[in-house]
Amino acid sequence: MFPVEFKIKTLMTTLEEGLDLSKAQKHQLEQLNELAEISLVVVEKIVANQQQRTKCHDKFIKKKVFQRGDWAFLYDSQFKDFKRKLCSRWMGPYEIDTVFDNRTVRLVAINEAHTPLIVNGHRLRLYHRPVYKDSFIRHLSDNFGFEIVSVENSSSTPLAL
Repeated sequence: MFPVEFKIKTLMTTLEEGLDLSKAQKHQLEQLNELAEISLVVVEKIVANQQQRTKCHDKFIKKKVFQRGDWAFLYDSQFKDFKRKLCSRWMGPYEIDTVFDNRTVRLVAINEAHTPLIVNGHRLRLYHRPVYKDSFIRHLSDNFGFEIVSVENSSSTPLAL
């Protein structure tokens, strides 16, 4: 017999020692209940810790929302292993044709010469089209009623916003 068995009474030691069997069974049930309670407390602490970690992790993740008609850049996956200097890692821009439920996106080239691509939404970044003076002034006058007295006729240069 191990010395531990004298400290923690088991059924075998109670039979060998000739002790009362009902006391030993009650004691063993109490120990099992204590272990069950301790394990429940530990599980609750683990769940709380996991929820805290996911909350902390998710606050830095930006959710990408794509809509039909938006323009987007596609990440060029060849740069994952072979990084080159002064080369763009983004291809495009492409127009978003369809957004599926599983965050998969169907892209169409802007000139519509290529076949559509179906890619994962994580590989995309929204492309914000440049704002030209004429379209900006037209937007202000249509929506807010502003009128510009003198306008330069340079529609080919974008505004820096």
